[in-house]
Formats: sequence, structure tokens, C-alpha cells
Amino acid sequence: MTGGQALGRCVAERLSLQLVRREDLMSVIDTRGEHAKKVRASLDRATRAYDQFSQLRRPYLILMREALLGFIRGGNCVYNGFASHLLVPGVQCCMRVRITAPLAMRVSNAVERLGVTADEAREAVEREDEERLRWGRFMYGRDIRDPSLYDVCFSLEKASPATVCSMIAAGLREKEFQPTPESARALEDLYLGACVEAALVSDARTLAWEIGAQAREGTVLLEGPFLEDAQLADVLEVARAVAGVREVEYQPGCVTSFQLAP
Repeated sequence: MTGGQALGRCVAERLSLQLVRREDLMSVIDTRGEHAKKVRASLDRATRAYDQFSQLRRPYLILMREALLGFIRGGNCVYNGFASHLLVPGVQCCMRVRITAPLAMRVSNAVERLGVTADEAREAVEREDEERLRWGRFMYGRDIRDPSLYDVCFSLEKASPATVCSMIAAGLREKEFQPTPESARALEDLYLGACVEAALVSDARTLAWEIGAQAREGTVLLEGPFLEDAQLADVLEVARAVAGVREVEYQPGCVTSFQLAP
């Protein structure tokens, strides 16, 4: 209830960018097949059942990363959501923005939007804050209020959404946030690795193993557990089928953890 959606629309309109929401990422995940749909649909229940959550967390993060990077690599987009910026470490040309607003302002917004009393609105806002904090800890192991996780933080206490929109637009025009050939290559490598990992967690033959993928100009290094010959053949077949993959190597004996933004 900080007005972040309206601000996202403002930035998108001001700079002629595509506005991407969480629902758009979910739609991409659903194209990965039935297992991916099951992972997405089960996560809310899994946060209350640790055993199930621990099984679903990694594939969910992988699928979300692939979906988000798919929009980012196309350039010219604004993602309006929370926490998912932690999925894209090292993307130089992305600006990570956090918006805050005084509680009284958020309660007023909730009263108007939800059609409830002030007390009910305050309860709804505080409940949503707690749920988002819990989700950030569950999924990313981070406190999403930590300012070090963002490039810029804006408060709407004094500045209007239009003013903040102008400041974001001005910042995005600076050289630090302009794409370069190096950043484009790094982004393509990150996306290809994400596509391979997403393929592996979506295929019934390979979803049981934790396998990480690092890509560099079409060559993909897979790191994971020791596998039988038939199992390894399945892994290599799935990885090689991903568009853009030219060569695949497998390094056994190393189960990689999912890398998040620092």
C-alpha cells in the first residue's frame, strides 16, 4: 500500500518500458510443464510445512530466476514486485529500488482501496508486512528491509510519486545503468545457465538431483553429485537440448548452492 504499483507504471510510461509483474513470471513458469506448475502452486502451503518447503524452494528459485531474466535480457522493462531482485546477482544495468511510505499514508491507501475501516486497514497492512518479511527469510535468507540490498531507497513521506518517478528515470539515464557489451554478455551467460537449471528441475528424469549450471558463451559447466552412467546421460541430454547450448561439461562431487544477490 505504498503506491509502488502506480510508481512502476509511471516509470514504465515515462521511459516507454514494459511493466512486468509477478503474475507475468508465474505465466512463464507454467510453460515449463506440470512439475513447474506444481512447484508454484504448492509454495504457499510449503511455507507452513518445512519438509515440503525444503524440497520446493530450490526449483522455485530457479524457475523464478529464469522467468525474470527472460524479461530483463529483452531490455527496457520495469519489474514491480518485491524480493525477486535477489535472484539476479551481478546484473550491472539493473537498478534495484525500494519504496517506503509512512504507515498513516499506507493505512489511508488501504482504506480507500479495500473499502474497510482504518483499524482493519492497519491490521491488513501490518499482516502483509509480516508475511512479506517471512517470505523473504524463507525463500532468500534475507531481510528485505535491509537497504544494502538495493541501489536506491525512496521515501514518500515528503516526495510525491511523480517526483520519485522523475528521480528514478533520471538515474536510469546515467552511465552506471546503461548496458554495455560486457554486461550484455554476462546477462546472456546468466540467463543460459538459468535456462539449463530450469530444464533440469522441470524434467522428470533429472529433477531429483541438485545440479548447478554456469554458462560462458554457449559452454555450460554442470556441477552436481556423482551419477550413474544412465543418469548422467539423461542430465547431458536435457542440458544439450536447451537453446543456445553448444557444449556441456559435468563436474561430479560438488552440489552447488543456489547463488543469490549479496
